[in-house]
Amino acid sequence: MPIANIAVIGAGTMGQGIAQLCAQQGYTTWLYDVQDGAAERARQRIAQALDRRVAKGRMTTGDADAALSRVSVADSLAELSEADLVVEAIVEDLAVKRALFAELETLCRADALLCTNTSSLSVGEIAAELHTPQRFAGLHFFNPPTAMKLVEVVSADATAQTTQRALHDFARSLGKTPVAVSDSPGFIVNRCARPFYSEALWLLEHGAAAAATIDACLKSGGGFPLGPFELIDLVGLDINLRATETVWQAFDHHPRFRPSPLVADKVAAGQLGRKSGVGFYRYDSDDHTGAADNTTPAGVTGPEALIADLQAEVPGQYQVTDGRTATELAAELGQPVAVLDTALCPWANDRPTTLAFATHGVDSADRERLVKAAAGRGVHLVEVADRPGLIVLRVAAMLINEARFALNEGIASADDMDTAMRLGLNFALGPWAMLARLGVERIRTTLERATEEDPSGRYTYSPSETQ
Repeated sequence: MPIANIAVIGAGTMGQGIAQLCAQQGYTTWLYDVQDGAAERARQRIAQALDRRVAKGRMTTGDADAALSRVSVADSLAELSEADLVVEAIVEDLAVKRALFAELETLCRADALLCTNTSSLSVGEIAAELHTPQRFAGLHFFNPPTAMKLVEVVSADATAQTTQRALHDFARSLGKTPVAVSDSPGFIVNRCARPFYSEALWLLEHGAAAAATIDACLKSGGGFPLGPFELIDLVGLDINLRATETVWQAFDHHPRFRPSPLVADKVAAGQLGRKSGVGFYRYDSDDHTGAADNTTPAGVTGPEALIADLQAEVPGQYQVTDGRTATELAAELGQPVAVLDTALCPWANDRPTTLAFATHGVDSADRERLVKAAAGRGVHLVEVADRPGLIVLRVAAMLINEARFALNEGIASADDMDTAMRLGLNFALGPWAMLARLGVERIRTTLERATEEDPSGRYTYSPSETQ
């Protein structure tokens, strides 16, 4: 059956955004919330959001009026009986969701598709008590749904292929890019992005570098729009902690998902990030800029080019990290060594550039000369602890390793993982594109050396059968 009528259950931020998106794309949309007045208030907020789009020239007044006219408030679930597709965006409580879908199954037409927008619960467990689980799937939008391009279409074991195809077509009709995901904790983005936060937290926890340095290095060398600590503060430390704990519990407390005590301590102290005014940064000052105020000349595109420039001014043994520490390399070469962090993308010459380095056997005067020579080329060179992979390579290695675990488990294809990480988090590269640039040996070496300093199982290498 063609999809024309959409029911959205839950009038919070996500439900409101999904309803607005559907209405903008021409779908007749009902909005329902169990709380009296919540759906009507959400409709009013949709009207305001449409007015803002008109003011910014993103749509005409006529199109905004037409979109709002397609949004109706339902006073009961029974009014949703003619919906072709139902999207649930209510509280993340398994029992509450199960009860809702059990009722919807009796109210909606037999050919209506039933979807959950859950980001943390098992789609299969939500559908476990349905009589027709073949028409049930996850349809995971990202916040805000009107802007974010990604939709994870999550299939449980019982989900029919016709349901999957219909939902992919529906997502594309909304102007979104769907990716196919098998039901698994965290799906793609919330699982495979965990190392971006957790490895940065591990480095901070173990004194490798300051939060601002880690953020600045990852933005400069990884092409990430925000550093992990900036992103945690933006989303909220409480939300980050809850998501991490959910994935950690789902994977039987595996060490690679261990929540950081740094986050737990800040949450307990009420330091939740931007919404509380303090998290890893304070928001009543300029303490959250994360990098020096400099720009990189066009000729210096990455650490390799910087090394070539530095050699002429400060002769010495330099190497871009391959996962080995400066201490190990100095012992192998029998001479002092400076190890520089890697870059996943060429440095942009219109934004600050920060690069981590560590040395062994290099005296303080030469280290100062290095920093000064790099600054003359627009690169803020920051000395950090001599850890395997330093910062960018180490975080990338963990992102890639988790993607390898997920691929081996059949969660999604490599292409869909890359698409999800780019569109769901605005990463410049997905994990498989990172692997293509860095090579398997650098990832393996980094994880092997990291295992030597932390043998908990956190850095267990996951070889991939296909890549």
